[in-house]
Amino acid sequence: MREDNVRKIWSEAELDAALSDLHGDVDEDGGLAFARASLMAAAGSAEAPPAAPRRGTWRWIAVAAAVVTLVGGLAVVTSLRPPAPEPVRPAATLADLDRPLEPGEFHYAQKLQWLRENLEGHPADIQQKVELWIPADPTGIWHRRTKWTGAVKGLSSDEQKKLHVSQAPFDEYGRGGWFPGPPNVGGTKQPTWNTPFQNWLTPDAAFIASLTADRAKLGKRLNFDTISFHDNGKAHTATEALSMVRRALETGLVRKDIRFGLRDAFAEITGAFVVPGQTSDGRPATVLGAKDTGQRVFLDPATAQLLAWDANSGSTPVPTRSSEVAMSTSRNPPVSSSVSGPPSTPTTTPDAPFPPPSAHDPETVYSFAITRVSG
Repeated sequence: MREDNVRKIWSEAELDAALSDLHGDVDEDGGLAFARASLMAAAGSAEAPPAAPRRGTWRWIAVAAAVVTLVGGLAVVTSLRPPAPEPVRPAATLADLDRPLEPGEFHYAQKLQWLRENLEGHPADIQQKVELWIPADPTGIWHRRTKWTGAVKGLSSDEQKKLHVSQAPFDEYGRGGWFPGPPNVGGTKQPTWNTPFQNWLTPDAAFIASLTADRAKLGKRLNFDTISFHDNGKAHTATEALSMVRRALETGLVRKDIRFGLRDAFAEITGAFVVPGQTSDGRPATVLGAKDTGQRVFLDPATAQLLAWDANSGSTPVPTRSSEVAMSTSRNPPVSSSVSGPPSTPTTTPDAPFPPPSAHDPETVYSFAITRVSG
């Protein structure tokens, strides 16, 4: 479906009616007006979305004229019009992600990871997707969407037949990157800590803005910044420092010079190593590793963008520090054979880690892009 014939199919009245059906609880002055204006703008109308949409207006993502689809690391904008989506234009390649954002554009990050869950009394690994949209002004509203992909490993064929995995998304919104849930404890002080608490493991806009490209300063922070209520003044282990680097880079918001600074600073951490290598799918990578656990992070050699994370060092699951949390503090949608009700309570807090994946799970994979309100 071409952009030049959207208006021929959707009149303004029909568009309002369709949006009302999709989101009857969104008022015309809020999300409906914003989504309608976004669609009309995508169709070539001069009508523009309201300058400051309310929090609920993020629902345009479900009904906007286009969305970002990631194919082999390339973000491609695709139409949502039936009968089938068609590519419209490439949004960004990995090397283009450091350009300044234009009005209406967002940093987009996607994380695909395997988590251990108890499904109908049986332990299994289930794949989760976490998506993050950050506006051009990072102090604005961030949008995070968490869902199961439906992929499950570790169950018998009979167990698989009985299982129903809810793929309904769970959406969260947080100003400046701080989402509902545990309080923001950044800046909190205790006598046994080297520094006030720093949000390395739940990075928000203020924390990202505090990072510098100075390798010496970054090295000192990776060693001694307080990242857990259990910190007692000792230097961090290589695995802890690797988690700090990975969590910051997961946002897709860290500048290129700072990404390279983090890479170089990590190389100076006791028990760390930085070597050339490749991801499991054969892409060239700079590998950041921790000798104490065997965890590895894979960076693009040319941009230092995060490509993947491998938490598996062999036959023994890698232990995680008590402060390990998800991309910020995302909650998991329910998974059961009879799914109903709202998303489950958070499975992670700053003091409760994800259960480690089984020893031979594939690595966590990341993708980044630049996208727009209308596509």
